[in-house]
Amino acid sequence: MDRKGKELSIADVAGWGSALATFGLIQGALYLQAYWGRFGLDPFQFVAVSELALAGLAGIGFVLGLMLFASLLGGWLEGTLSSIKPEREVLRFVAPLTLLIAVGALLWWANAWVLLGGALLTLVCVVAVTLSPVVPPSVKDSPWLVYVVLMLVYVSIASNHMGAQRAQKIMRGEARYVSIVRIDSETLSGLNLVGRLGETYAMWDPSRKTTILLPAEDVKKIEILQKISAVATKSAASSTADAPPSPGN
Repeated sequence: MDRKGKELSIADVAGWGSALATFGLIQGALYLQAYWGRFGLDPFQFVAVSELALAGLAGIGFVLGLMLFASLLGGWLEGTLSSIKPEREVLRFVAPLTLLIAVGALLWWANAWVLLGGALLTLVCVVAVTLSPVVPPSVKDSPWLVYVVLMLVYVSIASNHMGAQRAQKIMRGEARYVSIVRIDSETLSGLNLVGRLGETYAMWDPSRKTTILLPAEDVKKIEILQKISAVATKSAASSTADAPPSPGN
């Protein structure tokens, strides 16, 4: 019996591991599809899906970390609010209202209305599953229902939103670094390195609002500079060029 139970537990662990790995691959693909799509590129035309998904797991790890924090905070708030005595009606009304105002202010400050829409859509999905007559009662009454819907709906929306926001930051000129690329025929400066897809480098030209694709074999050197350093270097070079010649020359 013990051996059988041990085998079942190992099988359960393997099953959960496979499910989480598949979930991570899907979320990574969504994240990078949203990121590269902003630059007019389809990443699946360049590299394998597994490579893209694994590359996007860093961003998804951040989303999952936020979800864990939100779950723990939500559990603590639920326990705190439910512990308020019924006779303290004013506090029972003011506390949730204050929480909603604080969350709304935070979303407004972070400009994360997409995430609020994802939360509302998650709530709608949970209610739909609960009220659906075709869903088994065991699923409706499961304490994991909210978490499963949250993972499938909200994380997918958050993954897409994070990828798009990262790309928008580059396109708006808010990136901290600029790149100088040297190829055979010329030197390209003032570009933003978007990333590499297979054997191709993708660069964003903010002056022309254009995505430039460079084969890796044609790239001789890429210099990545902080914007402050790049501006200082450009100003120094301009000052040197504009300075009058010394009397001794």
